[in-house]
Amino acid sequence: MAPAGRPRTFDKQAALQRAMYVFWDKGYEGTTMGDLIDSIGVKGPSVYAAFGNKDAIFLEALNAYKEMIEQGPLKALESETDVFVAISKLLKESAWLSRNPDTPNGCLIMTSAINSTPEHSHIVEEVKSLRQQYKNLLIERFRKAVEIGQLKSTVDVEELAEFYLMVINGLAMRSKDGSSMENLKNTIDLALIPLKMNMTL
Repeated sequence: MAPAGRPRTFDKQAALQRAMYVFWDKGYEGTTMGDLIDSIGVKGPSVYAAFGNKDAIFLEALNAYKEMIEQGPLKALESETDVFVAISKLLKESAWLSRNPDTPNGCLIMTSAINSTPEHSHIVEEVKSLRQQYKNLLIERFRKAVEIGQLKSTVDVEELAEFYLMVINGLAMRSKDGSSMENLKNTIDLALIPLKMNMTL
């Protein structure tokens, strides 16, 4: 039997996942420390000792979510040699991640911290930075496709990357609003038309 007053131990990774789901569902501003403590299921002092304050928990949750993105949607950008297949899979994986029945709707990176109070502006900047990294990866993928002759040399790779980042953002927002997977797939089909038109073959 544990000594009196000893904090109940818990699986930090499992606790972080539960905290991530809260931020994913409610957003940064909508989430309180009480929400996080309740979701993790241990007393407040243990949560503070393991993670720190709300900001620290959010940043850890953001890193955990980033790993999910890297192993899901972004993996297609590196693993698929055909740019059309890569972007198609990227969008479909993004839609699935945003509408998976086992996780909250939407996207933690796209929707969790769009706005924040001035004292939490660093949180907004952190999430904006991740979105910019996402765009940069798209730019590099399109640039490579131009270099190897899959896309026309006249393609503006930065504008194309901006377009598809907006599509991903839109999929996340519409998922948050409850759009069906069928709706999202129809949107993806339409969004792929500009890419198809700029293919060399």
